[in-house]
Amino acid sequence: MTDVTPLMRRVTFAGAGVATYAHDPSRVPNVKLVFPDPDGNLVLPVGSASGRLSWPDPTVRQRVRTYTVRRLDPEKAEMDIDFVRHGDEGLASAWAERAQPGSAIGAAGGGGITAKESDWYLVVGDETALPAIGRMLERLHPDARGVALVEIDNPAEEQDLVRPVGVEVRWLHRNGAPAGSTELLIDAAKSVELPTDGSVFAWVSAESRVVLELRRYLRVEAGLNRKVTLVIGYWRLNATETEYGHTADHDRDFDEHYE
Repeated sequence: MTDVTPLMRRVTFAGAGVATYAHDPSRVPNVKLVFPDPDGNLVLPVGSASGRLSWPDPTVRQRVRTYTVRRLDPEKAEMDIDFVRHGDEGLASAWAERAQPGSAIGAAGGGGITAKESDWYLVVGDETALPAIGRMLERLHPDARGVALVEIDNPAEEQDLVRPVGVEVRWLHRNGAPAGSTELLIDAAKSVELPTDGSVFAWVSAESRVVLELRRYLRVEAGLNRKVTLVIGYWRLNATETEYGHTADHDRDFDEHYE
């Protein structure tokens, strides 16, 4: 385990399951992690002939969270996942605070979409989206241009992200304000001047209220076609990921850039 910043912990996973995932040509960038119950028992879903997972205990679904694979090394069969540290406030955070070498969780196929090939990118997210943003930026073509807006708690949370020289990263500091309570991302995104020449792609992931407002802005005010936007809520205030998924499907719009 490595603390990338005071509030971001990177956990390295290894083993046969990681090796299988690493060598699967159909793998996706996000995985669903299954965490142990409060007694430390790990109950895993069971695969079916249709490819869908079967949950032997319905309560297991409450212990599933989706994460982006930050680094994957097929030769070493290693996989890094970054966890935002909230102490005992969240299921995943509590596990990451106590994890030790040999600690185990389950993982299953998730989802996730790579950024559409474009000349210019607008990338917007808070710290929950930072692993996905970091992964995305380092995979853009070298000539890509654009702006990445990342909301974090304070300057100590800034990371050295690998990116094309033409992509600027702007860090937005809440300076102690609760996550999801500010207009930082909304105001910053609206202030970016989108180019009128070449192709543009916009990617947004943050708290529900932020993504809904920025989807409206990108389509109505900025005039971007929905096929060149990908806007997904990563979380919602006062709701677990399971609740958010069941009630709003993370504010997805399947007319956007889905493949």
